[in-house]
Amino acid sequence: MTRFSRGRPLRYTVLLASAVAMAGTLGIGAVSAPVQGAVWAASSDSSEPVYPSSSPSSESDDKDTILIPSVTSQEGKFYLAVTDAAIDDIDSQKIMDAVREAVDGQNAKILLGVDKKPNNLKGASQLVRGMLMFGDSDALSDDWLENGKTKGYVGEGWIAVGVMLPESADGEVEVFVDPGRNVRETEPGGQDKILEAGKADFEAGDYTDGISAVAMSTTENLRAPLDQKIALSIVLGVLALIVAVLVFFGLRKKRRNLLQAAAQKRTKQAERWESSIQQDLNALRRIPATRFDVQEGNRSALTLHEIQVQREQALANHGSPATSLVDTSAGAGISEAQAQQLEQESEHLSLLRRAVELARSLQGPASSSVKSWNQIIEQHRGGLELLARFLDGDGAAQLDIAPQVRTVIVTHTDALDQLHERAKSKPTVQQAAELLEDLWVLRDELDSLMDGALAQAEAAQVKADAKLVEQMRSFLPSAAAKTNDPISVLRCFWQDGRKH
Repeated sequence: MTRFSRGRPLRYTVLLASAVAMAGTLGIGAVSAPVQGAVWAASSDSSEPVYPSSSPSSESDDKDTILIPSVTSQEGKFYLAVTDAAIDDIDSQKIMDAVREAVDGQNAKILLGVDKKPNNLKGASQLVRGMLMFGDSDALSDDWLENGKTKGYVGEGWIAVGVMLPESADGEVEVFVDPGRNVRETEPGGQDKILEAGKADFEAGDYTDGISAVAMSTTENLRAPLDQKIALSIVLGVLALIVAVLVFFGLRKKRRNLLQAAAQKRTKQAERWESSIQQDLNALRRIPATRFDVQEGNRSALTLHEIQVQREQALANHGSPATSLVDTSAGAGISEAQAQQLEQESEHLSLLRRAVELARSLQGPASSSVKSWNQIIEQHRGGLELLARFLDGDGAAQLDIAPQVRTVIVTHTDALDQLHERAKSKPTVQQAAELLEDLWVLRDELDSLMDGALAQAEAAQVKADAKLVEQMRSFLPSAAAKTNDPISVLRCFWQDGRKH
């Protein structure tokens, strides 16, 4: 309970002085014009001042004490202040329960004060004014000294309501409503409805239900706009949500477009791969089968045999030449997995076609076989040339492997000349396999030597020509076959051959 008497500290003296000044000019005991309040039962006038301006002696009793109720209960934006004199006449919890749902939809803060006669206040209007100026709420407008007379004393977003209970059961209850500056009636006559809301309950002596009715009516008939900060937060939140939605749908559309573009790209690639597959299959069908006897210990014969086995499997797996490998009739295109499988199939058949053509040419007419043998031999000579250029570089001659490199360059050159003569004599199928094996062994030795030379140069930090080093690394065996290097093609099927 907030109690004001004539013995208050200086900060209250200032407020009291201001109040006295306002009382002299405004007649604080009466209802000022800007404050829209009303009563349905007038209280008796009192000749006693509401806010004494003179200080009595210290021996003075509390005859002129004014009691301002403190906020005893709060539910959302509803504040209930009850004096000790009225606390036993109402059920505060029942009132709070009654307004709980109603205040959720109310933007304004409602300060409802309850007092009981006898006291030194001139009715419910002065109860409201006292709660505004000396209560423990923030309902008083910040500029009340300058603009209170013209604009009212209740701050924006607040509604002050006073209920003065009678001294006896047969007395009349007085209700006063003072809305804030930006508070408006939901419809004309809203304040009159508030004053009439609890009349029947009050006449029946049910003050709790009467006050609840007044509070409920206040939430229904007076409305304040949403707080600017809250409104701004909501607006910004809505804008952020709109932006987020737009970004979401924008990204979703972009992703859908990317997926469609990727699907179209896969479809076009699939068409090219399927065309390449059909061409390779047709070529495999046209090339006559070449039989190579399996010779134990002869890697070349085993590899050539494996190539023919895979040729027959490929033709058997794909059946009719007109059979489509991918069904896109539904318009949905092909999946990434289907595209990847189709690409792998295209690459495998292209390599298989090259291998079958190579196997056929090695034991075919001299016009075609010599070309294939020459490719193998010239590829090997190119590797020897790379090694010779490597030895000419600064510091390479001091490497431990240098003598071995010089020896291989000489011995391999002589061996290649002899093998070239054997190739020109149109070898039989068995002789072709043996000739291929001799060339393959030489190639393995060359690759091993070249790899060792690069490793030693790197360890010794020999500054070799970067382009030359790149050419040497490209010459070495890799997973991918080179179309101009028959040995690299055969190596792919030798690996497959060991798996079968």
